[in-house]
Amino acid sequence: MPQTVFDSLFINTSNVFFFDALINILAAFILGFIISSIYRITYKGYSYSSAFVNTLVIISMVTTIVMMIIGDNLARAFGLVGAMSIIRFRTAVKDTRDIAFVFFALSAGMATGAGSIMIGTVGTILISIIILILYFSNYGQIFHKELMLRFWMQSDLSDDQPFLKIFKKYLTQHVLMYMRSARLGQFLEVSYNIRFKDEKEQHKFIGELSAVEGIERVSLIMGEESGDTF
Repeated sequence: MPQTVFDSLFINTSNVFFFDALINILAAFILGFIISSIYRITYKGYSYSSAFVNTLVIISMVTTIVMMIIGDNLARAFGLVGAMSIIRFRTAVKDTRDIAFVFFALSAGMATGAGSIMIGTVGTILISIIILILYFSNYGQIFHKELMLRFWMQSDLSDDQPFLKIFKKYLTQHVLMYMRSARLGQFLEVSYNIRFKDEKEQHKFIGELSAVEGIERVSLIMGEESGDTF
């Protein structure tokens, strides 16, 4: 009896043998290990997670297995979509860069699972080199970035405040962002958007500002990549 188009959608036409599967999974492991290593080298955030690094390797291998299971079988592909729709992922990804690495690992796993090990290898190596170049060249980094300064002061703001002289000494720019009452009106909490003349003098600036009478809880927020509180 001739095979219809409808029947061909539900027949597994992929012939994956034991050694083919073994090679594909091992290739996925190697590519996932490379991707996770690049992530470790180029990570700049605060909340580093070794579990996430391990997950990148696992994602590559699991995706490879899923691709080999699906093969050319359309029914299995729809079944996988239905199964994935039931799962609820409650772990929030804190950095958009982490999402990029998840897709990086997924693409490597899809390539090896489809038997295109050469495409996965070349793509992984090339993208890894580009990521390293972006990392070591500090591409996208703002060198004269604006920082957030917060502190408590006892009196109202005025033109003759002693900290304004410190501002003129160390800063090229200071803009009052907000001001609110603190400790039942005994203090004012103020926040300034500031820019330093020389970022190497940040500690001196914080030290002199903290020594001013009536000023407490001085903190300097350095942005997403780095931060210090004094």
